[in-house]
Amino acid sequence: MSDDYNFFTAIVAGEKPEDIINEYDKNKTVTPYVVYHYKDAHNLKNIYVDSCKDELNENGISDSEKDVINDEINYVNSLSDDEFFDYFTVEYDLDNEGNAVTDKNKKGKYSYHQIGKMFCVPFITLDGNEVFQARKKDIDWNRIHLFGQEIYRRAWEMVMEKSEPMTDQEKNIFENMKNRTAYFEKFKDKKRYVTYATAFWGYAFVDDNKWIDMDSEKDGYDWVSNFYERFIVPLDDNTLLTMYECRK
Repeated sequence: MSDDYNFFTAIVAGEKPEDIINEYDKNKTVTPYVVYHYKDAHNLKNIYVDSCKDELNENGISDSEKDVINDEINYVNSLSDDEFFDYFTVEYDLDNEGNAVTDKNKKGKYSYHQIGKMFCVPFITLDGNEVFQARKKDIDWNRIHLFGQEIYRRAWEMVMEKSEPMTDQEKNIFENMKNRTAYFEKFKDKKRYVTYATAFWGYAFVDDNKWIDMDSEKDGYDWVSNFYERFIVPLDDNTLLTMYECRK
């Protein structure tokens, strides 16, 4: 799922959103720590070879890809444990004990961020303004969560149930969506499609205690459909919410 969201929206809850989100900056350097211990070289080699063998069993892998993987397995098996460790950890520095170390932020989630500007769908406040930062109590949730469902219901009915367009707007929607049956078929039914299309959600939710994102979920639909109830509803009404655009 990560590859589908190289650019994403993160919703940050807290009074100091920059301090909160900066903890997850991939560009942030930290005190060097051990990534791989030299004493584990033999086990690391076995794990690496096993992972290559697992790739050979994946569906859809081509003969040429299998050849590359088999060449890699044969090469790694020809190496001593010491040689493998040098090969495997080439991108890291070594400490005095030969362990692979790095100062990269192990909590890193993004390489760039800014408060919404280019692609985020903004909050709408109770007085009708579009903003990227507001307190929960000042946001018109009825206009950004499960809003406009009738349009999406009709889109499903026209494409999947062969209902005739009744208005000029519906005719335009049908013309834009009529060849996208494969997309609609990703959803089990109309209700799931409409909920997915209209729910308020972000790829990540971040507060003082955690970063949690869509990649942690097995089912993307569950993440989207439950985001508001799971993360927004429990918040205090005075909670400051900030919408960030991020790049992995």
